[in-house]
Amino acid sequence: MKNKLNISTVVLALFGFIAVQTATAQAPNPHPAKEALKGLQPFIGNWAGEFKAFGGFEGLEKGRIVTGTERVKWILNKTAVQFTWDNKFKDDGKPFNFGTGIITLDPVTKKLNWNSFGYDGEVYWTGKGVGEVKNGLLHFDVEENTINKTNTKYQSTRSKPNKKMTVIQHNNLVQNGKKIGDLNEIKLTRVPFEKKPTQSGVSAGEAEKITAEITQLTEQWSQVFANKDFDHLKRIWADDFSYTMPGGIVSDKKTGLANVADKSGTITSASLVAFKAHVYGKNLVIGNGDHHEAGKDKDGKAFSRKFRFTNVWVRRNGKWQVVRGHASLLE
Repeated sequence: MKNKLNISTVVLALFGFIAVQTATAQAPNPHPAKEALKGLQPFIGNWAGEFKAFGGFEGLEKGRIVTGTERVKWILNKTAVQFTWDNKFKDDGKPFNFGTGIITLDPVTKKLNWNSFGYDGEVYWTGKGVGEVKNGLLHFDVEENTINKTNTKYQSTRSKPNKKMTVIQHNNLVQNGKKIGDLNEIKLTRVPFEKKPTQSGVSAGEAEKITAEITQLTEQWSQVFANKDFDHLKRIWADDFSYTMPGGIVSDKKTGLANVADKSGTITSASLVAFKAHVYGKNLVIGNGDHHEAGKDKDGKAFSRKFRFTNVWVRRNGKWQVVRGHASLLE
């Protein structure tokens, strides 16, 4: 006997929780890293400024004027933040220092972890740290080691006196056991993102914004049955919505919504995996990824399944909606 899945099975399996008629399943927070890192939002952006070379670290000279740029951005669906900096001497354009660092959530301690590497002058180094965001201040206790085995420990802070400025301060430097002290503060001003055109004709900044919007809508789709927000499906499914199931059945919006409301069961875990949004124009996006879930059906039988999906999003009258989609059952 062939086992065909109707749209309710796939939509419920692919994006969310099977509706519970007699009991409510309370899902755990699926994005603890996002919650922990949300305090970093004010620091996201492009920054630039001039400052005096502050020395202190192996490989860095002191005194000359440096022109600096820094980009702070979300990565991995806003579960981590990446800092990238590139600072050069104003008079001759030679490198002062450059590097990159990533902030993530430690799942055990619930603290923020900092891992970084770069060059101070011609000296290569790597670093690590532990910190937190408190009252708008980003604070890290950092330890760095150079290729020459120089060890430096210090406290690094970032503050936002206003929306257009960020202030960086490195204090209490101790190098190979010797106290160095505090370094000059660095003041950077927010600058616009570079709007480079992409193959889609959409600027890089606009493509990033569209990607974030589609990702959010897809994540909300995955939580529909936890939140009982079936109206979300009505909003994001276009009137000409059409979905192809693993069994080959094709269904429209009306049939899909009717089947969604007619099911019961519980989902104990659900996750959106490896989702990517491919921007092909200001009004066209194709999203694809995997969906994993486990739970019990209406008869109390446990299940675990994985799906791979592709959705076509079109923006009409300023609103993103899915017009076509397809799902395949992986296991």
